[in-house]
Amino acid sequence: MTKKLYYEDAYLKEAKAKVVEIKDNALLLDQTIFYPTGGGQPHDRGTINGVHVLDVYKDEEGNVWHVVEEPEKFRIGDEVELKIDWDYRYKLMRIHTAMHLLDHVLNEVLGKDKWQLYGSGMSVEKGRYDILYPENVNKYKEQIIERFNKYVDEGGEVKIWWEGEKRLTQIRDFEVLPCGGTHVKDIREIGHIKKLKRSSIGKGKQRLEIWLED
Repeated sequence: MTKKLYYEDAYLKEAKAKVVEIKDNALLLDQTIFYPTGGGQPHDRGTINGVHVLDVYKDEEGNVWHVVEEPEKFRIGDEVELKIDWDYRYKLMRIHTAMHLLDHVLNEVLGKDKWQLYGSGMSVEKGRYDILYPENVNKYKEQIIERFNKYVDEGGEVKIWWEGEKRLTQIRDFEVLPCGGTHVKDIREIGHIKKLKRSSIGKGKQRLEIWLED
């Protein structure tokens, strides 16, 4: 199975690896810093030996495959140099951790047992939560933003650990959440919410989208 260096250190920008298999236009490496699409987080961008990585995905055995622009440039056994697009990854790390913090803030503002998450997503531009909640969240909008930004200003460690096959995360002493994504080390790194947009997507269903300050 591919050694997942992004779990050992999410701040690794470069690494070396060996090509162990080639399938069509995809490379299997012995280890990687490239995060594959999963858990609502998009795959990393970057290069392998200067060749652009077009897609990164995980197979059923847990191996991470790298779809590359020019697969003919690689041979099994090659030692290769991996470089991720750090600006892109770091924005995703900030957004992903922001969604975990938003989860806690919604518990405090709306009531832990009053709302329910049924969908989520993220990009480098914004994060999205689709929730079930009977009231219009707009009435709590300023309260949510204010509390979120207050926590960011205070800061707090993002703890990550494994329990068997399950990977867990926790901000400060807040709720423990299962998560396979990459995160910042401290919530100060997230930055403030600059915009929160609420829209209705059906009876009792609401979409919350957040944009962060640079």
